[in-house]
Amino acid sequence: MGKFNKDGRLMIPLTKRIKTASKKDEDKVRYVVNKAYCPDGCSLIDTEHEINGFPGLRIKFQRKGVEGEFVLSAIEGDFDKIILSGSLANGKKDDLFCPHCGAMIKKLINCSCKPDADMVVIGLTPHLDFNNAITFCNVTGCKNGTFVKSGDVIRHARL
Repeated sequence: MGKFNKDGRLMIPLTKRIKTASKKDEDKVRYVVNKAYCPDGCSLIDTEHEINGFPGLRIKFQRKGVEGEFVLSAIEGDFDKIILSGSLANGKKDDLFCPHCGAMIKKLINCSCKPDADMVVIGLTPHLDFNNAITFCNVTGCKNGTFVKSGDVIRHARL
């Protein structure tokens, strides 16, 4: 199946063809996040809801007049989500929170998809370290809606 990298993430090849992916993207090995934490150290891994064979990341969301929870795929490059309550709207920004303690998920940097969009960051250790974290856009449907390593985003933003 796959093996673990030095950070403890399971490395698996992308087996399902994604229509929008380029040939170069399809050849990449994807990683699976098996540990993820809110800013206050609560685990966001949801073992009750699996997406494509792996536990997902449970997140609470809120925007004017709407709130709920969803589970995000823990596989890099996978946009799949399970909506547990509420509804997400394409093109709309949601504020994201820990479903356990209510801590707001922190902003790493602005996303280029909309003027008010944020790339939010989730730590891979209980104490948030921006270089050991994942990040994704908080606008539903954004091409940056799937997570990437935050260190890669920081390096790209500095260029």
